[in-house]
Amino acid sequence: MKRFFVRKGRGEHASVRSATRPLKRVVPLLVLGLALPGVLAAQTVTGTVVASESGSPLPGVTVNVQGTDVTTVTDASGRYTVEVNNPQTDTLTFSSIGYATQNVPVNGRTTIDVTLVQQAVALEELVVVGYGTQQRRDVTGAVASVETEDVAQVATPNVEQALQGRIAGVQVSPNSGEPGQSAVVRIRGVGTLNNASPLYVVDGMLLDDISFLNPNDIASMEVLKDASATAIYGSRGANGVIIVTTKQGAIDTPTRFTVSAYAGFQEVQNPIDMVNARQYAELANELAANQGLPEPYFPDPAAVGPGTDWQDEIFRTAPIQNYQASVSGGSDRVSYYFSGNFIRQDGIIPKSDYERITLRLNNDYDLTETLRLGNNFNFSYIDDKRAPNVLRTLYYADPTIQPRDENGNFTDGNVRSSAGNPAATVFYTNNGGERTRLVGNLFAELDFLNDFTFRTSFGVDHDRDQFRNFVPEFIVSPIQQNVDSDLTVETTTNSSWLWENTVNYDWVGERHRVSAVAGITAQSFYTERLGGSRTNLVGDDPSLWYLNAGDEEGQTNFNTAEDWRMLSYLFRTNYALLDRYLLTASLRIDGSSRFGSENRYGWFPSVAVGWDLAQEAFMQDYENVSALKLRASWGQIGNDKIGAYPGIPVVTGNLNAIFGEDETMFFGASPIELANPDVKWERTSQTNIGLDASFFDGRVGATLDWYNRLTDGILVRVPIPDFVGVSTQPFVNAAEVLNRGFEATLELNQQFGELGVSLGLNASTIDNEVKELGQGNEAIFGGGLGNEVGITTRTEIGHPIGAFWGFKVDGVFQTPEEVAAGPLRGGEQPGDLRYVDTNGDGVITDADKTFLGSPIPDVIYGMNIDLNWRWFDFSANFSGQSGNEVYNGKKAVRFGVDNFEKSFLNRWTGPGTSTTEPRVTNAGHNYLASERFIEDGSFFKLNSAQLGYRLPESVTSQLNLASARIYVNGTNLFTLTDYSGYTPELISGEVINSGIDLGVYPTMRVISFGMDVSF
Repeated sequence: MKRFFVRKGRGEHASVRSATRPLKRVVPLLVLGLALPGVLAAQTVTGTVVASESGSPLPGVTVNVQGTDVTTVTDASGRYTVEVNNPQTDTLTFSSIGYATQNVPVNGRTTIDVTLVQQAVALEELVVVGYGTQQRRDVTGAVASVETEDVAQVATPNVEQALQGRIAGVQVSPNSGEPGQSAVVRIRGVGTLNNASPLYVVDGMLLDDISFLNPNDIASMEVLKDASATAIYGSRGANGVIIVTTKQGAIDTPTRFTVSAYAGFQEVQNPIDMVNARQYAELANELAANQGLPEPYFPDPAAVGPGTDWQDEIFRTAPIQNYQASVSGGSDRVSYYFSGNFIRQDGIIPKSDYERITLRLNNDYDLTETLRLGNNFNFSYIDDKRAPNVLRTLYYADPTIQPRDENGNFTDGNVRSSAGNPAATVFYTNNGGERTRLVGNLFAELDFLNDFTFRTSFGVDHDRDQFRNFVPEFIVSPIQQNVDSDLTVETTTNSSWLWENTVNYDWVGERHRVSAVAGITAQSFYTERLGGSRTNLVGDDPSLWYLNAGDEEGQTNFNTAEDWRMLSYLFRTNYALLDRYLLTASLRIDGSSRFGSENRYGWFPSVAVGWDLAQEAFMQDYENVSALKLRASWGQIGNDKIGAYPGIPVVTGNLNAIFGEDETMFFGASPIELANPDVKWERTSQTNIGLDASFFDGRVGATLDWYNRLTDGILVRVPIPDFVGVSTQPFVNAAEVLNRGFEATLELNQQFGELGVSLGLNASTIDNEVKELGQGNEAIFGGGLGNEVGITTRTEIGHPIGAFWGFKVDGVFQTPEEVAAGPLRGGEQPGDLRYVDTNGDGVITDADKTFLGSPIPDVIYGMNIDLNWRWFDFSANFSGQSGNEVYNGKKAVRFGVDNFEKSFLNRWTGPGTSTTEPRVTNAGHNYLASERFIEDGSFFKLNSAQLGYRLPESVTSQLNLASARIYVNGTNLFTLTDYSGYTPELISGEVINSGIDLGVYPTMRVISFGMDVSF
């Protein structure tokens, strides 16, 4: 949950009230208490104070006997001891900067354990930004934070999903419900026609994905949204930056062991409403009649029996389990954090299971007072059984067919439907892979000349993915069969190294503060793919799934590779005058081997200013205003996710030919992609105006932002004549896209006696518009579904990227007279859709197609609730979006007598029976790309909810534990939506094909039970 800073002591230089106070005892009262024991009866009260978000003990918490000077503070273990003179009437006050003050009546108790709720970020808190940290008060960019307790609330191996609904302007959608799949993240809309994913920075290592990360290892995540914050990353910052900081040990800290575990089950959240066997038979007979067939498919639909619910047949309730152990601490010179994690997530579809083992080692070594060394390493191993391609199959499957016959053999599912037998598809599919990945760095820091720090860091990312697909020999039907067994093996290796050298300067004066960083970085990338296939393996046992076990005749192989490099220079300075006037300026220069020599380098500057009004004299009378800061920024950033070599020609070999009477093979090579030496970096210019405010000592906080983000020089491919002889079109800098909108965040924190309440709300708008598309401004089409549906998206000037394209629908023809009155495309009959003649020429042609909506939402929003009462805690995270549409592609594509969604039951069967759902047909007129398949993609979703109970200190002390907590957790508990598919969250990695449902792996509801123990 986002938090806000609280300023203390207006007009003072960076003053913050100390969290500790000296222990004071009132001697006269104690003497009087000893003299009159029957009257004052002094009593000792002990207990432990912990943080609600992590359960960790809180040192330095002030404990005061209300109305007296009797005060103490908690020790390093969060424990305290205090004497009260009136145990029946006295009240203890617990306070600490950054946490809500709590008043607890003693009520005669001798042990009182307290959980403090985080209330506000202190003025001096450090926020992780690019290549360093800043105090929260000095941040001039749009930067939002997510803490470790928020990350751990979602029962998933994917870190990205922890961001859903928590930060304004950040849209997070599961790429698929398949185990282990990452989420698609969009920060402030889509600003490119290429890859729109953000840059991830994990402990300083620049990465394109974080699928290897264990959520329990994360200390915090910062999301950099505007150009002021992201320009330090230059050509890689246009889509936003997410900085991940993992947990560390601490110098002079006792060793702490933590064990966490949860286990639970998963199920399909929203099954699709399909017709039953009898309804299918009735609809199939209508289809036969409408097609003019002489006989119905089913002589007696009532006799088909209960049939098969293929979703129930294929989907299962699947277990999930997660185990984590970590140890942290430090001596006077060394700090350490080591963790091990194992997660197994079985898929709701058989043979789609996921296992991951993660090991992390973070160390810091203080060699001298000025020299430090350290390392951050993460190793992960993944065993991934990839889901069979069965989702569209079970959607279309004939419900009158049983999976197996009386002899146990798979039945022929292609009697009427084009789908085949889904159970056989699952049984004969064997997709699996193993992936190992090492990500980490070594670094050294040297302090010199009082205010300077030199840091050098060398990082690596080595990723090896092995995939194996085996299909045995089988026959279910003439259509669903594999004549010869076949095996495909593929290995992909991605590796990169990053060497960074920076110098930081920090100086604090009476009126001025300056912080600056300058550096040079170099990074190298290498990718290689190697694979092959053979048929007719000698057996089906997994021990034989190797290429040498198959026939050499007909074997195939391939081997490709690519590499590229970057060299960068960076600079940033932060200046503060009188703690109220702020200036930030940065510049990054990136050079890439992907571009030609004339355009190899790109310059990416930014500037931002801030004004802390709360420090001004005219604000001193407004005591309830804790902080009030205006921000404004402008900058330019780039997008490097643009393909391998837009400025370098690509040549491939193995283009062989046989010539002559002797049929001699000549080995050949040819360019397959032309170079354009004039292409440059895509460049995004972004303006941001923001306001940060905090009221009532941090109990209320708010952030408002307006942004205008224009990306120009977007790389698109342009057509060239076929006689040039290349297989792909070259890139040019042509397109221009605008994103703009508002973001708002509100947080409320309040303590009601022993009940602590925290509420967070956020919302943002997105206005996406294509401004230019290059020479000729020709539209870009996408979302091709084949069959007669054709193209479903169109990217055109004046409209959002990937907007849906097709015919508008004006009801259903009811009578022959209405058909005769037109307008017509040709061949319409009563019961068919009536399309709108948008150009007024009296006939329906492709020229009447128009825009039907956009997959990009107008508004995204989220809500977070945290409650704490005594030893209980409850949290819930909601998210939602509105204003976007979804294209139900699976309903639009039909090849046989496939199964029907229940919406077909509302079909036209005669005049007046339906004005929305046409008669039952198969393909043809009623299946053209049109409004019929456009559905509302808005939703409101409960992402996660957790109820926990923390064992009292009186119990944990007897067990020699520092803390212990048990909880029940729910993930994806419900989604309120009008969409008829499994999920309306259909963001695609290909921005011009987004929002189209062709059978996505269903979202899973997860119920789990867990525990966290520290000792």
